[in-house]
Amino acid sequence: MKTPDFVSKRFEELIAEGRQVLARCGWNGYEFQTHWPPEDAYLRFRTEAMNLVRRSCGEDSDHYRELRRLAESKDSANSGIYLVHAIGMVEAAKKDFDAGLLTDMRALITAEVFADFIEQAEHLLEAGFYVPAASLTGAVLEDTLRKLCEKNNLSVPASTKIDRLNADLVKTGIYDKLIQKRITAIADIRNNADHGHFDKFRREDVEDMVKWVRSFTADFLQ
Repeated sequence: MKTPDFVSKRFEELIAEGRQVLARCGWNGYEFQTHWPPEDAYLRFRTEAMNLVRRSCGEDSDHYRELRRLAESKDSANSGIYLVHAIGMVEAAKKDFDAGLLTDMRALITAEVFADFIEQAEHLLEAGFYVPAASLTGAVLEDTLRKLCEKNNLSVPASTKIDRLNADLVKTGIYDKLIQKRITAIADIRNNADHGHFDKFRREDVEDMVKWVRSFTADFLQ
C-alpha cells in the first residue's frame, strides 16, 4: 500500500473509532442522550489524532494547531464532551489530505519514491551487481541532500555536488558531523563506482551503504 493510501486509511479507521464512541454515548448530532464520552476514550482518540495529523499534515498546519489548542485548553483538556470537536478536526484534516492540499505530503511521496530506488539497488545487490547498486544509491543520497536543502530554504546551485550539500546541511545544524563523515565516505564509494575504480570498494561496503541510505532517507524526509 502506498503512503498516501495508508495514511488515508488510518484517518478512516480513527474517525470510525471516534464515531463508535459517540454512538455508545447516544450522540444524535446535537446532544448526548445518555452520557458524555469517557475521559479515557477522549484522551486516547485525541492523542492518536494529534500523532496522525502531525505526521501527515505537519506541526504548522491549521489542523494540528487546532488539536493542540484543544489539548492545552483548561476547559477542554480532559472533558469527553469535546470528542465531537476532535473528530471534526480529524475529518477536516482527512479531507484536505485526500485533496492533496497539504504541502508536507511532498516529503512523504519523495521518501516513498526514494525507497523504490533503494529497493532496486537491493535487487541489483542480490543479483551480484554491486557496482551499479553503488551508483544508484549514491544518486539517491545526492537527491535526498538536495531535497533537504530545499526543505530548509538553502540555495542549491544546479552544479552542486554531495560535498557542498553535505557541508551546508551540517553547518545549518540539520544533522551532526558524524553523519557528515558517513555521507562523505558513501560519496567516495559512489565516485569510485562511477569512475571504474572497482578495487577501492567491496560488495560489503555497498551493502552497508544501501542500508544506511535507506535509514537516512526515511529519517530525514518524513
